[in-house]
Amino acid sequence: MQRYIQNISLFLVFVIAFALEVKSQNLQWSNPTKLKGPAVFTKVLGENEHGVFIMKYRNRFYSKNIILEKYSHLLALKEGKSVELRNARLMKVILSDKGILLIKSKYMKSRKQNDLIGQWYDFNLKAVSSPKVIASTDSKEFGDRGNYRLRASDDRKTISLLYTDETDTGNIVFHHRLLNDKLETLSSKDVELPYANDLFIINDFMVTNSGVVDFVCAIVDKKRKRILSTEARLFRIENDQVSDYIISKDRVIKTSKLVYDRPNDRAVLTGFFGSQDEYGIEGSFFYHVDSSNKPQMISGRFGNSFISAVNINRKAEEKLAEGFEILKAVPRSDGGILLIAEQKDIATEDDIIMVNGIPQSTSKNIFNFNELLLINYDSAGFMDWYKVVTKNQTTVNDGGYFSSVVIYVGEKYIQLLYNDQLRSTGDVMKYTLYNNGREESTKLLKTQMESVAVIPSESAQVASNKIIIPTSKNRRFALLKLQY
Repeated sequence: MQRYIQNISLFLVFVIAFALEVKSQNLQWSNPTKLKGPAVFTKVLGENEHGVFIMKYRNRFYSKNIILEKYSHLLALKEGKSVELRNARLMKVILSDKGILLIKSKYMKSRKQNDLIGQWYDFNLKAVSSPKVIASTDSKEFGDRGNYRLRASDDRKTISLLYTDETDTGNIVFHHRLLNDKLETLSSKDVELPYANDLFIINDFMVTNSGVVDFVCAIVDKKRKRILSTEARLFRIENDQVSDYIISKDRVIKTSKLVYDRPNDRAVLTGFFGSQDEYGIEGSFFYHVDSSNKPQMISGRFGNSFISAVNINRKAEEKLAEGFEILKAVPRSDGGILLIAEQKDIATEDDIIMVNGIPQSTSKNIFNFNELLLINYDSAGFMDWYKVVTKNQTTVNDGGYFSSVVIYVGEKYIQLLYNDQLRSTGDVMKYTLYNNGREESTKLLKTQMESVAVIPSESAQVASNKIIIPTSKNRRFALLKLQY
């Protein structure tokens, strides 16, 4: 009997220790600082052995100056540097093992061209290289800074550059350059396609660690101003060879996301589909190109019970209501994938008010960030389980700045952090979803004495066990680091 009690005690100790390990969280705050002047936005660049690096900017077009800041691991501010852009627009900031790479597009008035320029800074925020011109394109109109698109590989050792141009006949030409971390060209490709520029839309693209580039496009067929159909295609560039794949002809992609499958070093396209000219989402799909360059598609329609449980908007009785956008797709080690989607919409209200007897028109934008949908799929594309998280966030004329969610992806669970504006309490909620589908919902912060709001769009997971979140704390800026 005594041995039985000892075994039970050891088992309970193990369970409690496991629970504490799973739930343990270390919260670190930076000193709150008052921001001067108009709105200041923040982007978390990452964390390494040298510290935590963030970027601040006042203009969402990145067309004025930016501020780079370096914090210690305990979130004490150590360095700050203002970088003047001067008739340029910042295109990309990359934190790597080598330093911080700033890439900007600058208009050269003498040549009437836009130069794409890269420059490295060290971890003390000092320039360590001369600016280097990567590419040049003609400026088509006043204020044009080029249509450059850049993506860095997961290991930050290669950079994919994609931009488009037009021929004299109106056909689109896409140009691709694969660069190393010295901004040297590893490969280049220029391809002309028989499509007009406004009918060929690049939605997303990605470069793998091995240098394979996939980009997803929508090819629009329209007559006058009426869209007849939209065809989704995937272009792959590998070893200077371009391959073209038709993703779907008879289905319309309502929302999609290109995600990096790290174990297989490949890109996977996932999303929701529907029918042309019909409201509602019918199902989900997963698409990738295998090692033998053959496309693989897995798709399935949502069941009636799933639609009934998820639907809030009853415009589509037999389909999932629209407005869902995939925030994150997490590939599983067994070949499955977890989707996190959020339903949101923007409504505009117009009104007429009388000012001194004169009618004046006013307008306001209402941002609604509604339910979260989490769906876990196995490797065959079958739904293991799903969860619906009710989160009604409604704001006016703020762009949804404090809305949506911060997503942390751990080995054993996923956490969603968001401002609870439904009850107007100012609480930051923490929703935890374990790998087996079990869920918990608690408050992350007890804010009876303080006013705290997280800023989801500016947050970043900087390591497998760390996430850094810019916040508004008592109307001042403060960084919050969560270490699991």
